[in-house]
Amino acid sequence: MDAPEYIPRFVQINELYIDTVVIDDTEFLTLWCFTLLDDEYKFIYLGCDFTQFNQILIGAGEKGKEIALHLAEVLNNPYETPTLIPIKEQFEEYLELLGFDIIMYEPVAVEDDIEEEMNDEDELPIEQLFGAQPDNTSRKHLIYQLDKLYPSKVFEPEKMLHDKFVEAFEDDSLELAQLYYDYLNAIENGYNEEEARQVAGLERDIFFRMAKKATELWK
Repeated sequence: MDAPEYIPRFVQINELYIDTVVIDDTEFLTLWCFTLLDDEYKFIYLGCDFTQFNQILIGAGEKGKEIALHLAEVLNNPYETPTLIPIKEQFEEYLELLGFDIIMYEPVAVEDDIEEEMNDEDELPIEQLFGAQPDNTSRKHLIYQLDKLYPSKVFEPEKMLHDKFVEAFEDDSLELAQLYYDYLNAIENGYNEEEARQVAGLERDIFFRMAKKATELWK
């Protein structure tokens, strides 16, 4: 029987804090970074190509320009592969990307026996180096591939039509309206209907209708 076709599930994040850039002998980079997933800051591995990383550097402003010059210096000289560029260590702060819709998907999820990986007691998992608590049984690497990033479209209403609704549901309705704008932004940037609703977290019809209605209540 043929294996089922893999369909990536898109996830949107809006914060990225890059600690280390890993260069190997391919056209792709691996970023060791933190982001907000499921209301919790988590360490992830994020794969991207050089064009996408250049977009990240441009979006990061002056700090991105500084790191771009350093990266160019590394690439213009002989270097071993893999080569690690420790952003946090060398520049004393993470490379931050904020104000963007960052769309990624999970191509693989690797679970390994901790005992097999810890044969060398001198080598600690990267998560522990960042202060995370060790898992005594197994651990799951959160590995993602960057698909697209583009400036966030922020829903900024001037006023609301119904005062009573404002009092009861202002915060929730504004959050729903923002999700609908995330959906529209994804559509404008090339995702189809199903993918765009995944990106915005509006897969269920009732939430999609509520989010659309929320935008109509604000103006």
